Amino acid sequence: MSTERITMSLDSDLLVELDRLAAEDGYKNRSELFRDMIRHQIRERMLAAEPATDCVATLSYVFDTRKRTLATRLMDNLNQYHHLVRANTLVCVDEHFRMESIALRGRADQLQHFANIQLSESGVLNGCLHLVPFVANETC
Repeated sequence: MSTERITMSLDSDLLVELDRLAAEDGYKNRSELFRDMIRHQIRERMLAAEPATDCVATLSYVFDTRKRTLATRLMDNLNQYHHLVRANTLVCVDEHFRMESIALRGRADQLQHFANIQLSESGVLNGCLHLVPFVANETC
């Protein structure tokens, strides 16, 4: 794959914000930031257009151990969707709260469905699913 040079015009306020983002996120130059922004848009559009896209993902959430039967319900969900689960890690945040991170692989729509089930359990405080399309195309 060859690299092409392009020229862009941005108003000065937007350029200041772009440089701030690049510096805060540790980019060495604007080009790297632009490449990542474009790749992000390609991934998002691919997932929206093709919900059956094969993905790897992480699902992380914090839950309250004082909620009766919550740990059992979360584990039952993991067992029911075992075909998507590759690994999981449980971290003690403090005496009452745990963070669970689950490595997943499957179709984007299936992974989103599983995440919705886990995150909607009463006692799960906050969480996030991060989908990464599993494609051999270097542009993603």
